[in-house]
Amino acid sequence: MKLHSCGAAALAFSLVFFSAHAAPKRGGTATPPRAVATFESIGLYWAPGTNPGAAGCSIQYRKSGDTAWNPGLAMWYDSRNSECRGSLVQLAAGTTYEIQLGLPGQPFSQSLTATTWADTPAWTTPSTPIVTVPVSNQTVAITQGGTPGNYVVYDGGGALFNVANGSDYNITINAPYVIVRNFILTGARVDAIRLLANAHDVLIERNDISGWGSFRATLSNGQQVGNDNESAVRCVSVPMLERVVIQRNHIHDPRYGANSWSFGHPAGPQGITFNSCGGNNVIRYNEITGADGHYYNDGIGGSENLSDQGFPNYDSDIYGNLITNTWDDAIEAEGGDRNVRIWGNYMDQTTTGVASTVDHWGPLYIFRNVYNRSRQLSEVPPDSDDRNNFAKSGTDKKYGDGRRYVFHNTLLQADNVGGQYPLGAGGGIAGAGTPEPLTNTVSRNNILHIWKAWWDSISENGGSGNDLDNDLYNGNITAYRGAEPNGIVGTPIYAPGSGWQSWAGGMYQLDAASPGYGRAVRLPNFNDAYAAPDIGAHQSSTGPMCFGTGC
Repeated sequence: MKLHSCGAAALAFSLVFFSAHAAPKRGGTATPPRAVATFESIGLYWAPGTNPGAAGCSIQYRKSGDTAWNPGLAMWYDSRNSECRGSLVQLAAGTTYEIQLGLPGQPFSQSLTATTWADTPAWTTPSTPIVTVPVSNQTVAITQGGTPGNYVVYDGGGALFNVANGSDYNITINAPYVIVRNFILTGARVDAIRLLANAHDVLIERNDISGWGSFRATLSNGQQVGNDNESAVRCVSVPMLERVVIQRNHIHDPRYGANSWSFGHPAGPQGITFNSCGGNNVIRYNEITGADGHYYNDGIGGSENLSDQGFPNYDSDIYGNLITNTWDDAIEAEGGDRNVRIWGNYMDQTTTGVASTVDHWGPLYIFRNVYNRSRQLSEVPPDSDDRNNFAKSGTDKKYGDGRRYVFHNTLLQADNVGGQYPLGAGGGIAGAGTPEPLTNTVSRNNILHIWKAWWDSISENGGSGNDLDNDLYNGNITAYRGAEPNGIVGTPIYAPGSGWQSWAGGMYQLDAASPGYGRAVRLPNFNDAYAAPDIGAHQSSTGPMCFGTGC
């Protein structure tokens, strides 16, 4: 049997990944590999004891019992701690995988197995305690949990729980191995659901949450805005919070909104917020929306952005979410970002898409997301707005320089009836500014269609160590000499029924006549299931992408 070397495969695909750090003379102390799983991903860690160079560590994998091996994307070698890190993605839930690791050009030398999390029905058994919570206008305090094989289910029965601004929270969770589902929550003075010190291994699903938060100020335009970070689901200072799954919740219309950039940096309510709270969590298939006057600061985010921790911190996934109406980031993934994966999200009417200033440890994977309309300033018409970037990406003097992968994302440009310019992003991938440049970032197969062709589809903002290629773009590339040698200059042509008119309907396939159709470079474990992969988020001849609670 021939073993596949991902390092060699990467070179064959012209994926020459640059290291952001000078390689040390030695490779540190060798340690055995380890794996950390979620439903559809496995994060891998290995200190090989030898510096593999820019090619990183090779990886192959297969389902337990299969014969053929599949190549994975090479693990990035971080010379700061002499460790190879990387993720396997798009895996099957509840499945055991055999994994082999090695140095480039050499036989695989390390073997391990890892099992992805079983999907949520497997978390309960016929004997699972189910607590039907009586309707209350006071905080429901959950202090009794279960065990790893037998969670306690707290079920709201689809009833309305309205604390009418008389309590800070609708629900507090202060116990492990808990499932909270089927509540309609409104009226919380601060947060609808607050995770407390004893919470871990928690599932929050199929709840309807609105009307939370407290008053901060009235703006000069008459809008009432709320206090920062108050959220539908929130954790504050629980460093050991892990294995929390937030899925298929309808989060909408906080009591007060956030201010736009017309009034300074946005501040106000958020959909989901983790402030100094662990990792190895999953946020998927939620709908986070708000009407005019009830926009968010960030849809999903946290604190400690300029740090080696932050949110989502480590070994976490954010996918399948529908996020609209934020005055700052749809998804704020800033801080450590150690084996964090963000994919398959739909974002509309937000200032940025996925923010990662900074990505300290990495790798961070941002792939197959769809970004529609961008809006930054509330007090000017759309043609006068500044817009912003889909992937706001930067590093700091003290923190940053972790590996960042940006693959197969699609930036749409909705028509602006009566206006001169379309309504999509002002930029594609960019450093956050001169003090926070773009570094150590690999881009491939993105549709970076921006609203003005003389603006930047990609901007390093003075950064270095990036590897940018094979993207479809219509704007400038302000980067190192020779960037995008195989890039395609042009604009996408969408198949009938696809494009921005689909909104969140899931159809963004390229027409066969479009630039980028069948022209994506092959990426192990990301698009190698297709004979001729397309550039962009939605592969032709596949079903609609799915976002939100119906997935």
